[in-house]
Amino acid sequence: MIRFYLYILLTLPIVAGCRGNVKCHFVTMNFRSISVEPTDARFVNFDCNECYWWVDDAGKLNISGLGVQRSLISSDLDREFYISFVLSKPSNGVGKNYRITQSTIRGYIKTAGNVYRFRSLYGLLGSENHDGGIVRAAWRAHARIYGAKLLGGWTQASPYMIFGTLEAVPDKNNKGKSIRQKTEEDGYGRRSQ
Repeated sequence: MIRFYLYILLTLPIVAGCRGNVKCHFVTMNFRSISVEPTDARFVNFDCNECYWWVDDAGKLNISGLGVQRSLISSDLDREFYISFVLSKPSNGVGKNYRITQSTIRGYIKTAGNVYRFRSLYGLLGSENHDGGIVRAAWRAHARIYGAKLLGGWTQASPYMIFGTLEAVPDKNNKGKSIRQKTEEDGYGRRSQ
């Protein structure tokens, strides 16, 4: 009986973590003004509890993550975070460094009824291949974030540094592809590279 409980304790983290994860941090790069109270001299965190990878028809490594935090008060207060990466050809070895370009990262954020989209400018992502088809990566990139306007359209871009880590599992059910599509809606598709 003790072995059974020990088995459950040892395998539960593996089973619970089988959908991958993303930890992403945003820091404003606005050097024209700064708020003191409340301060914007901090970073904002977003997490995904799902992260998938696959190689598309063009031979490029794709990684997509999704995180949703449900509000107990109202669905209007739900917090959603989607992020996708389209990189060059994947590593056949232990890992690889990828240059981040304007077409690499796309994202969607919904928080307290506000909607934001972001896209990368430049940066670097390093990946490592692990047993079980797991891809682990860390990145940092300069990005532009756009807020949805009340009467349609998007605000002027705000410069941010984004950085984080991820652990992606193989996209066996095409969930990653649907996450990527969400990040590319509203005119935020990627240009051909």
